[in-house]
Amino acid sequence: MTTQGKAKIRITHAEPLGQGARLLRLERADGAALGFAGGQYVIINTGVTLPGGKLAKRAYSLLSSDAEQRAVEIAVKRIGAGPGSNVLSDIAVGGELEWSGPWGKLRLPDGFSGRALVVATDTGITAALGIARGAAAAGAERLDLLWLVESDAYFVSERFVRDRLPAAAHLSIASGFPPVGHPERPARAAAIAGELFAAGPCDAILCAGDGAVLYPLRDRLVSLGAPEGGVLLESFFNNPLKKSA
Repeated sequence: MTTQGKAKIRITHAEPLGQGARLLRLERADGAALGFAGGQYVIINTGVTLPGGKLAKRAYSLLSSDAEQRAVEIAVKRIGAGPGSNVLSDIAVGGELEWSGPWGKLRLPDGFSGRALVVATDTGITAALGIARGAAAAGAERLDLLWLVESDAYFVSERFVRDRLPAAAHLSIASGFPPVGHPERPARAAAIAGELFAAGPCDAILCAGDGAVLYPLRDRLVSLGAPEGGVLLESFFNNPLKKSA
């Protein structure tokens, strides 16, 4: 299904999502299908040259249903003076950029039929939405989505998420979650996700968001009985593997 490569993309629709967030609808300039699966992402070249001479390229999860392959949606949060988020927060409808992808293995396997637990922190909710709205999730016996977020004003709203989730998905929101960098985040995530995990056997566990939370969470879920190697992670930020590389 997936066809990876570089392509020009065009902004066909844009709308504000609240404080510092924006929804963009994108299409390939050549009209071709993207060929993505729920949970995957693309890397967008902002065209901005960083001080070291590299181009600022940023990854964005596709929160659309993968039933539609010629137009996709991403949600962008403006982050300070960040070149990626500012370019996409300001670009006009009709503007074009280059992207590559789709990429990523944070996805349910084709023909999935068991129980899935999806955990998202912060902006990781976009990947979680893509997973829940993907064709592979349609056959799930149960899909539990846990969103750990500081507040309803942090990124997209609870209503935005609920409006886009399939009726069969069960959403739990831990609003008031400690802010990024807070030392209590990993322990709080482990306690909340551990309760959901204990509700019954999980055939797939997928996590997206803050790596400083997700890696300890994976260790905790494995200690509770999740198969080692069976918890898939995608760090949107604070990836300890990149720091140690």
